[in-house]
Amino acid sequence: MLQKHLNRQSLQELLRHVDEVRGLASLPPAVVAGHADDAELLFATATELVDELERSHRRLIETNVQLVSLREVANSVVSSLDDEEATRTVAGYLLQAFAMSEVFLCLANREENVLEGTWCRRDGRGTACHPLRVPLTADGGVASRAVWWNRTYTIRDARRNPPFALPAGHRLADVMEGLGSYTAVPLQRSRRPASRRGGGATGEDCPSPCPFEAGGASDAFPEPGAGPGWGEAHEARRRRCLGCSRFPILGLVGVARSGGGPGIDPGEVTLLESVALSVAPVLENARLYHDLRKSERFLDDILNSMGAGLLAVGQDGRILTCNRAAEALAGLRAEAVVGEPLAAALPEDAQQRVRDTLATGREVHGHETTLRRADGARVPLSLATSLLRDERRRVYGAIATLTDLTRVKRMEEQIRQLDRLAVLGRFTTSVAHEIRNPLAGIAAGVEYLKKGFPDGTRELEHVEFIQTEIARLDRIIGDLFTVTHPKRLAPRRADLAEVVERSLTGLQSLLLDKHLSVAWALPDGPTTARFDPDQMQQVCLNLLKNAAEASPPGGRLRVRLWTGPGEADAPHPGAGATALCLAIEDEGPGVPDEDRSRIFEPFFTTKAGGTGLGLYVCHDIVKRHGGHLRVRPQPERGACFIVELPLEEASQGGRDD
Repeated sequence: MLQKHLNRQSLQELLRHVDEVRGLASLPPAVVAGHADDAELLFATATELVDELERSHRRLIETNVQLVSLREVANSVVSSLDDEEATRTVAGYLLQAFAMSEVFLCLANREENVLEGTWCRRDGRGTACHPLRVPLTADGGVASRAVWWNRTYTIRDARRNPPFALPAGHRLADVMEGLGSYTAVPLQRSRRPASRRGGGATGEDCPSPCPFEAGGASDAFPEPGAGPGWGEAHEARRRRCLGCSRFPILGLVGVARSGGGPGIDPGEVTLLESVALSVAPVLENARLYHDLRKSERFLDDILNSMGAGLLAVGQDGRILTCNRAAEALAGLRAEAVVGEPLAAALPEDAQQRVRDTLATGREVHGHETTLRRADGARVPLSLATSLLRDERRRVYGAIATLTDLTRVKRMEEQIRQLDRLAVLGRFTTSVAHEIRNPLAGIAAGVEYLKKGFPDGTRELEHVEFIQTEIARLDRIIGDLFTVTHPKRLAPRRADLAEVVERSLTGLQSLLLDKHLSVAWALPDGPTTARFDPDQMQQVCLNLLKNAAEASPPGGRLRVRLWTGPGEADAPHPGAGATALCLAIEDEGPGVPDEDRSRIFEPFFTTKAGGTGLGLYVCHDIVKRHGGHLRVRPQPERGACFIVELPLEEASQGGRDD
């Protein structure tokens, strides 16, 4: 009898223990009535426990599978563009995988002092995700308190304690009104920066050691009502700590249910905390990756926004990287030069300066050189070198900085030309009249003297030679006046072909003497534009005369007219033309490469007895029309001068006589 009593007492203790376990698992109480004896009751209880154990294992396996899938999904957020995309991806997965109706996931943005993320919910049309951005330190609802106190909050009445304090008119305001219950779980950071004095945002008065190193914030602050100004001090400390790099919370994740249905049970809270443990490190890695990419983009933006070219070179003399300005200067792509020797991007003298810097450590400043681009163009550069060091000041390469001097050289040349023209203008103004007046008298006297000598005499030849030289002096003085006092343009609609024909008529004697022929090439369309016919005739006369004088006897001049886009080496007729172009080609010796850049400078000439003003005057007239005059080398021999006049209104440059 006693044994039976003890057995029944043990059975009752076991059943009470079973009820406690069932209560922990949120299971309904066992039904103990209706059993014939203790053995049957024990058997029924054991059967129910085995069934519940099986269901629990199945739920555990399912949850583990979901968590593994979640980790795989979370790993993909590392390649996302920003935090918003990452939180939207993870929250959307949680909504689908865990059969939750409302999911929110937010990360703390300490720089802007906000919580930002995504709220995902199911509605009648499917899944909807909304961006979420709320203050972090102000009274932002339970979510900000969960972050601040590093504590899980489960709220049964969301109307009184909303997760987020949203402004009126927010797209989620109606959702907040309809919430019944929710749970918010902080996301713990797995990595914390090493402790250091003043590690917070403001730093000097931060407690040491950091109160969060012990795992909670409550020890760091006085209780409410501890003294005057407690609220202000608490809020100031809160702002400082939330902005500190050592703050242990990354953000928070939460689930919610709408309406007055069942609340969030303990099993779902446990599941959510497991999700938080799984998601937090991956989101932290994603944020670190985003920060790294942002830093890399920032450095790339700095390098590529520099006006000067930059080349980084390793100790072996091979190019490590270059910016866009260096690519533009060399006319190469970074992919083509990275890993190549310096010769792929720099001239020999610049290469030697960089090698000297690597060998001796002496930096170079302001070394001028000329770079030949891949397209053959020459670019004047200023080179500066410096050593490339790591964080320990160890040298592992050199930096070459390239500054384009094209504009500087052009401005220097323009200044030199202006200086020469200023001197020439003063000279012309002061002495031209003094020369022309007696020259006119000399010409009149020589003309009178000429009448006293019969034709065919040697004396008459001498007099005619004097007249020729007097005319040449007068032309030189006229050219000087043209250079220093350019005539104001009088543009009107005119035909450039007619201007060329008149110029050829004026050169008929020279063409006949050298037995030169002229080959014309005219376009099908009109050859009219708005320009000054008289001054353009001066240009055509000078260019045609130079071509005739440079051509050998019996040679041929080629004259081509076309409309095109400008800066063209061949005719491009048709729509879209912006310039009326004239090309005059000869069969002479051509223009040497070393003279091509100086041929339009004043007083530069290669012709015996030339003044060096003719082509300068032509260039100035065309430039004042808004056009271009350039010389193009011929593939065999000869020179080709190309005039390009804009089809729009000509400028009014120059001065009145």
